[in-house]
Amino acid sequence: MKQKINHTFSGKIWNTTFGGDFAALEIRDELSRQVSFSAINLLTGNVLWENIRPEKSWWLGLVGIFDTYLILHKYSSQQKPEPEGVLILDIYTGEVIQRLDNWVFFDFKDNILVVYQVENNFPVYKTIELSNNSVFVAQSDHNFVAPSVIHYPEDSPHFPTIFKFLYRLLGIEAQKAVDYLEISNKIIISYYIYREKSFQNYLLVTNRDREILLNDLIAETEGVGIDTFTVKSDTLLYVKNETQFIGYEL
Repeated sequence: MKQKINHTFSGKIWNTTFGGDFAALEIRDELSRQVSFSAINLLTGNVLWENIRPEKSWWLGLVGIFDTYLILHKYSSQQKPEPEGVLILDIYTGEVIQRLDNWVFFDFKDNILVVYQVENNFPVYKTIELSNNSVFVAQSDHNFVAPSVIHYPEDSPHFPTIFKFLYRLLGIEAQKAVDYLEISNKIIISYYIYREKSFQNYLLVTNRDREILLNDLIAETEGVGIDTFTVKSDTLLYVKNETQFIGYEL
């Protein structure tokens, strides 16, 4: 398998979002209490921009990528933060196009952003037409919906079948749960084994002949997670050791 993306960030990859052939990452440094954002072109594997801090605040988070826009929420700095503003960034440059204080994201369709705010306990909506001045780049066929990664916990009736597959192939005993996907004549399994008082999370890729194409240790954790990998733009994507974003062509 050909590696397309391998980039290490300065903080933890806290959240990711995908749209078209783009990925955006929310990076948090808990020691300095700083949050930054980065974007990657999934077709080329290139980092479009990195460590952008639209505001000097910890209370920012990803909403999503829509067309060529990355939308962020500003949050109140409370124990249970609530959205209290919207930031719109150009996905190609990371430039802040518009700030909408005291508004909350609701929807985006056909270049129309819909936001709302609550007045007298009722939502008041506002629509904003965004002018797209970016150079058009041909995108891949997004009408195709890739199969979804399936999470099988240990008590799932499908878990024993995958357990036997892993045991015969690798001689290991998978624990707790697996994430599973079949795509592009490949089998992708994220599995856990218990060693040295922690769970080790591996990502395995084989072909139909059970030839091992990848078997990467991606994390050592105290528990089991979900959504440990995804497939976008014909690329297998995952986070390794909390700070490394990796992609392989499928």
